[in-house]
Amino acid sequence: MQIFWVEIHKLKYKEFFREITKLEKQVIVFTPNPEILLKTRTDKEFKWLLEKANYLTSDGIGLYLAYQILNNNFWRFLNTILLPYFLFNLFFRRSYLYKKYGERICGSDLTRDLIDFACISWTKIVILDLYNPTDTKKVESQKVFSDRLKVKFPKLDFDYYVFNPEKKDKIIETIKQSDAKILFSTLGMKAQEQSVVEIMERCENIKLWLGVWSSFDYFIWFQKRAPKFWRILWLEWLYRLLTWPRKLTRFKRLWNAIFIFIFTVIKNKK
Repeated sequence: MQIFWVEIHKLKYKEFFREITKLEKQVIVFTPNPEILLKTRTDKEFKWLLEKANYLTSDGIGLYLAYQILNNNFWRFLNTILLPYFLFNLFFRRSYLYKKYGERICGSDLTRDLIDFACISWTKIVILDLYNPTDTKKVESQKVFSDRLKVKFPKLDFDYYVFNPEKKDKIIETIKQSDAKILFSTLGMKAQEQSVVEIMERCENIKLWLGVWSSFDYFIWFQKRAPKFWRILWLEWLYRLLTWPRKLTRFKRLWNAIFIFIFTVIKNKK
């Protein structure tokens, strides 16, 4: 299904997971959400980076609203009137949406499953983290990252790097010489996709490449993820809004990811 001329793949999670964990060839996985797709409208380089991926998965309930809007012949006004029905499908006909558009594959859930896989199969992973010395909370979390991850996953074999641009070549060379097979980039929107595409050509030993935003922050207790009940209802975004310390920033992002995104999809529907 295309959203803003970006092709999101229709996937069944078990089949998809089985395929990417073969680790036979280099595979890129990105998990675009509404915020990412909105950015591709004005940033063609970002769109080009996303198109380098072997798999683009559906991450975010807004995508399933967009799929329903785009996959009909109704004109714009009628699509607006039908939004309550589309929302009803989100919460009460999820299996129908999954069958028609593919299953939702959340970056955090995928990250956790891949870590479990790496522990069981003794597969070494690499984690790239954002270099931002002005963010004191981020710097503090990076100091304890490795220790906390080892406590959480004692069998996990991993290398962890704060991706300082001045040390980039040295870090890449170290990755190239390692026996790691999976790389997670957590540098944030666009930066993580850039890092994956750039490093991939130089590190043939890495077979699976992923951009996963802040997924690891949940594992080291730097951020608290929404309880499972909220996630089942697809209300994780609401939980974040209610608990996020910088609620204004979070509200602006949610406004763009839900309202501006859906308005833009309806407006640009042919």
